[in-house]
Amino acid sequence: MTKKPSTAEHAHRGDRSLGALSLSILLLVFVMPALVWGEEKGFTATAATKESEGSVTTQTELMALDQENWQRPQSAFKWIAMARDIKVPWDTFGRQGWMTDDAYVDPVDPGVSEFSADTEIFYLVFAVSALDAPSQYRAAWFHMPDGKTPSTELTGTDALFMEMNEKAGYLEIFRPDGGWKKGKYLVKLYFESPGQELYEPNVIGTMSFTITD
Repeated sequence: MTKKPSTAEHAHRGDRSLGALSLSILLLVFVMPALVWGEEKGFTATAATKESEGSVTTQTELMALDQENWQRPQSAFKWIAMARDIKVPWDTFGRQGWMTDDAYVDPVDPGVSEFSADTEIFYLVFAVSALDAPSQYRAAWFHMPDGKTPSTELTGTDALFMEMNEKAGYLEIFRPDGGWKKGKYLVKLYFESPGQELYEPNVIGTMSFTITD
């Protein structure tokens, strides 16, 4: 003999049916218009996925820091500036300006982005908030022969290990052994674990400079 469903069972099944109907309505209301809009604009779900992956060049362009209006928070920095030189008005040991917990390295001629071919060295000077753990900041720079696309060949790199108590630092951009190639360069800025190799997901911003006559 078949058991007749109780009133409670009817109510439970009714709740599930109502939930399924509500979900279907939500899909029609929110998902379908988005798909239609995407088709009208020439996008598809597959295209969106490919676009989200992006290229390294596109990603670094989108992460470009404002080099002129540098006195403000950007990315992981309280501020960051490209400068011709640095000034440290206190006594330090080791690397100039290193291991200080209450003072900043001052950039000289901040906001500059053009340098002559005989320039030996210039700097990326920055301030940061307190770190959760000892970390490493790194700059890696690449020549852009066409002024837009960075070469796959690394021109140079510099890294700075920072303890948790440090609030400021700088990275050195130096002339390569064979001399500067004239034109534009892309600088990728990394925030990474100490000793880590270059790893694209660690890029936190980009800057650029030009070597002129």
